[in-house]
Amino acid sequence: MRVTRPLARGEHGMVATPHYLASVASLDVLRDGGSAVDAAICAAAVLGVVLPHMTGIGGDAFWLVHARGAERPVAIDGSGPSGAAVDLSCFAGEAAIPLRGPRAALTIPGAVDSWAIAHRRWGRLPLARLLDPAIAYARNGAPVCDDLAQWIVDRAALLCDDSGSSSLFFAAGAPLPAGSRLEQRALGDTLDAIARFGPRHFYDATAASIVGYLDARGGMLRTADFAQYRAFEVEPISVRYRDCIAWQAPPPSQGIAGLMILSFLGGIDLARAGDDSADYYHALIQAIKWAFRKRDAHLTDPRFHAIPIADLLDPARARAERDLWLADPSIVQASPPSGGDTVFIATADREGNAVGLVQSLYFDFGAAVLDPESGVLLQNRGSYFSLDPTHPNVLAPGKRSASTLMSGMLYRGGAPYLVHGTQGGEVQPQTNASLVTRVVDFGMDVQRAIEARRVLYGRSWEDSAKQLLVESDVGDDVPAALRARGHPAELAVWPSPRMGTAQAIRLKGRWSAFHEGGADPRGEGIALGF
Repeated sequence: MRVTRPLARGEHGMVATPHYLASVASLDVLRDGGSAVDAAICAAAVLGVVLPHMTGIGGDAFWLVHARGAERPVAIDGSGPSGAAVDLSCFAGEAAIPLRGPRAALTIPGAVDSWAIAHRRWGRLPLARLLDPAIAYARNGAPVCDDLAQWIVDRAALLCDDSGSSSLFFAAGAPLPAGSRLEQRALGDTLDAIARFGPRHFYDATAASIVGYLDARGGMLRTADFAQYRAFEVEPISVRYRDCIAWQAPPPSQGIAGLMILSFLGGIDLARAGDDSADYYHALIQAIKWAFRKRDAHLTDPRFHAIPIADLLDPARARAERDLWLADPSIVQASPPSGGDTVFIATADREGNAVGLVQSLYFDFGAAVLDPESGVLLQNRGSYFSLDPTHPNVLAPGKRSASTLMSGMLYRGGAPYLVHGTQGGEVQPQTNASLVTRVVDFGMDVQRAIEARRVLYGRSWEDSAKQLLVESDVGDDVPAALRARGHPAELAVWPSPRMGTAQAIRLKGRWSAFHEGGADPRGEGIALGF
């Protein structure tokens, strides 16, 4: 398999992000003596400016941080809860929470406070230095990339429903084209205030503008909801996969689904099946279905529903059920539609620290509600709540929704080995498993593992029906062989953004004297090292 770009190698540091401007800014932070956390914050801030449809300070985040010498990563939950006054009565008579608009923006953005936790523990450079590139791009303008330009066209009617969104993404009534200049002066001022006064300024001061804009349009958040919010450290969860320990953030992150897929696959000799074979894809598809069924029965805020994490991740559970699922491709799992617009950032510094940071607005453009005074585009994560009182993810005041966000790390021999993640809602557990198996079972470097062909089972990007997509250029007999087994496989042209845009770093160790980074040709990112 030929790759679209070379594997990046660097001895002293490595970054991999889904946009080249973020990767360059993040690498500069490492060159200036910043930590892996510093580099991740810088990248996240820039991505919120240059990929505003994917992420921003109006969204959530989850972190995995490896501190040099540690035997396990630290996880940070930067997901925000629903407002204190938001309950089922707010949507009485409705079948579901609106996917867009002010009433979809019913959870507090948690990303900025998660930055504060990470920076306080592991940051080296001042926050002002880390946010400076994003502030400059926001105030002076950044180029509209091809992906953003297409999404503006695709969501034109939606964006025009909100005066803040339409004023930013349209000029003289027309969508901003690729290559034009996107200026976000209000957002630049908000980032500058965070840099000067600290992250809590966002929750204690900027919140007044956001709440005022929402309230005038039927929103339900209050300034007290912002003032009371805090991100927090949580215990990561793990499973053994081959000779590695795979780590993820715990619920409400869907990282548990990614671990369950690996637990299922751990009992199958994938190397013998062969990469890009029908046997490999069949095993992966059935593992995905199995994991999603269990995920959908439990995933929510663990403060509101007892999630049997130990049982779900017990290898005996997968061992007892694996053969049944492998024998019956007709088993389906119809998960609810979910958003897929997210960014994943991987960083590693010269001292041996590493970060996997995933951040999102949930759907593209989130709620599609942008406060013009602060420049903040708000997430619609709260639309993922159920209105069914018997569902584990039912809406309740002060509750965090089940989240599609997940950030992965592998440890090997007691040392960090691989940082990996992707954009893509339902895609995330699937693509993460694909990436891990390509590296661990088939010995691929991270760039080849990222570019290898993938499958997508289920729904994503507001799809109305479940599906099974297989990227083109797989083995000639693979689609027919999958259909013969009962899989309704359809081809998606490679490289398909629907399969997620992944980034990964294999950290240096006894296996390599250099960090090795990769970024996805399905997006506009790049890995850079020095």
